[in-house]
Order: sequence, then structure tokens, then C-alpha cells
Amino acid sequence: MKLTMKLAGTGLITLALAGCFDGSSSSGGGDRPDPAVDFSTFVKAEIANTDDTREAVQINDKEFSFNDQNNEQAFDDLFIQ
Repeated sequence: MKLTMKLAGTGLITLALAGCFDGSSSSGGGDRPDPAVDFSTFVKAEIANTDDTREAVQINDKEFSFNDQNNEQAFDDLFIQ
């Protein structure tokens, strides 16, 4: 009886753990978000791109990093000539 209970318990734990995984790998899927994009670099590149026929940049799925958040002069080179 004890062996049956141990096997049943092991089976339940195995099923519970199997439900935690959907079988997809996180290393090669297309669902991964883009790596973090430096906000200052992104803004400077967009301002530098003055082509009248450029396409809109999709930013909904981008994760921005704010590496210059304490740098008050981060955008000075855009406006001072």
C-alpha cells in the first residue's frame, strides 16, 4: 500500500511539474522581446535620419534603457552647433 501511495504521489508531482512547462524553448523563439535599446542613442539616430520617405519606427515592443537619466547634457550635442 505504501508503494502504491509513493508511486501515485510521484505521478502527481510529475504531472504538476509537466504543467509548468509548455515545451517551447526560450532560446530560439520569435516571442522574445528585443534587447534593451539605449534611449539616448535611439533618439539621436531618429533625429539624424532626415529622409522624407523614411518609415515609421515601431516602438511598442522595444524595451528602452535610460543610461543617461542623470546626465543633463545627454542631448546637448543635438542642439548646440
